[in-house]
Amino acid sequence: MPLTSAFITCGIKASAADLVAQKRAAMKDGAELDDTLTATDVEILGEEETPLEKRRNLAFFMYGGLYQGMAQEIIFNEVFPKIFGQGTDITTVISKVTFDMLVVSPFLCLPVAYLVKSVIFRYSFSEAMARYKDDVTKNGLLIKYWSLWGPVQCLTFGVVPVHLRIAFIALISFFWLIIFSSVTAKGQKERELVECSLEDGVSCRING
Repeated sequence: MPLTSAFITCGIKASAADLVAQKRAAMKDGAELDDTLTATDVEILGEEETPLEKRRNLAFFMYGGLYQGMAQEIIFNEVFPKIFGQGTDITTVISKVTFDMLVVSPFLCLPVAYLVKSVIFRYSFSEAMARYKDDVTKNGLLIKYWSLWGPVQCLTFGVVPVHLRIAFIALISFFWLIIFSSVTAKGQKERELVECSLEDGVSCRING
């Protein structure tokens, strides 16, 4: 039952974070478009709502529920104490944070999001990993992750009480997921612009 509650709670949180990211992107695109339109263009076109990317939002819901809700509960509250112990001394904290940053995050935490998305959007796992690599090398995904989560995890393992750790991580991860959603969307947009060429010069609609 606790894992079910964690799945639902973290899934909804991740979905909400993606909605914020989508809304921010839509507002930014709208502002950029307004700068290029004349008053006549605006009058003719009217205000166009950017539709919600439902499959993208579903992917974040599933990722939030499966990994951040269920897997992290097991990893941080069951696996880590067995490997590193329960101590909050500096050696134990540094060991946990280092292992999280250099092993768990790049090889489990982040790739899982791309794999979940590949299932929902129905493309191959190899394509998912290619997209992950692309976002790491071109859009600084890991650098952004380490910049936020390195200091946060020092607090998690060194200061925050054990029974509040998952709740603390969940709170911070809401803001991280907004960043993560924006990075993955930016990477997808860049790939779409490379792959497609429209005669009228209109930018490609991003789906996935």
